[in-house]
Amino acid sequence: MQPRPTAAELLACVTEVLEQEIVPALDGPAQHHARVAASLVAIVDRELRLADAAAARERDVMAPFVEGEHDDLVSLRSALVAALRSGAIDDDDRSAALWSALLRVAHDDLAISKPGHDDWGGD
Repeated sequence: MQPRPTAAELLACVTEVLEQEIVPALDGPAQHHARVAASLVAIVDRELRLADAAAARERDVMAPFVEGEHDDLVSLRSALVAALRSGAIDDDDRSAALWSALLRVAHDDLAISKPGHDDWGGD
């Protein structure tokens, strides 16, 4: 176990300092660069906190569409591509279920990279 502060706590602190102290004190290109840096640090923070659960959910929702066991997401995604290319998921029921699964994965990805943009329902 990592002693406190954790990496996520440190990143949250850096994000806060950048957003609340540094960005307002700058202008022009330097302000833009500081804002981008704050955004990137926040993404890393969210990835540390959310990525494992998102990956587990992706494995769970995608597994029904592929054959065999897949230990990692790269293997699972490759198997899904092969299933799509072969037409194994072309019937309406499986296509609708896959759309729902892909939407879940996209929501999880957006929750990490662009929170607030993850509320689209897929309509």
